[in-house]
Amino acid sequence: MSSNLTAVLAKGLSGGNKPERRKLTYPVVLLLLAGALLLLAVLRVVTGAEDLTSSGQFSGALGAAVPIGLAGLGGLWAERAGVVNIGLEGMMMLGTFCAGWMGWQHGPWVAALAGIAGGAVGGLIHALATVTFGVDHIISGVAMNILALGVTQYLAKLWFGADGSV
Repeated sequence: MSSNLTAVLAKGLSGGNKPERRKLTYPVVLLLLAGALLLLAVLRVVTGAEDLTSSGQFSGALGAAVPIGLAGLGGLWAERAGVVNIGLEGMMMLGTFCAGWMGWQHGPWVAALAGIAGGAVGGLIHALATVTFGVDHIISGVAMNILALGVTQYLAKLWFGADGSV
């Protein structure tokens, strides 16, 4: 009797009473995908938005998603290294501004290199603050975002704005 009681208690303590989760099987995934496509088709017909499923829409969405995906990948690597990198958006702003500035003057290949350099400078500022000066990673990342936003707005008005815009 006591062994049965011990087995019941052990099963109860180990979480054995939890309901089992159903795994998504291949047919269920295909049905979900077909349902999503059907919903998209119905949405297109009801709203009359014929460009909702066009190739331009998908290529535009993928083109806009690549920088965000690359920033997410950088955040993943930083997290695995033990750094909470909240300043990724600021580094993207600096890289974008440097690429735009150099691309405007010298062309696309120089713009790509300048974009890499601008983002790397933002990462260097974040690393200098956190590693050398011991600033908290979150505080440094938020400061990086605010600093990059201010610097890029100021320089954009100064260099690209009309006369008297600053």
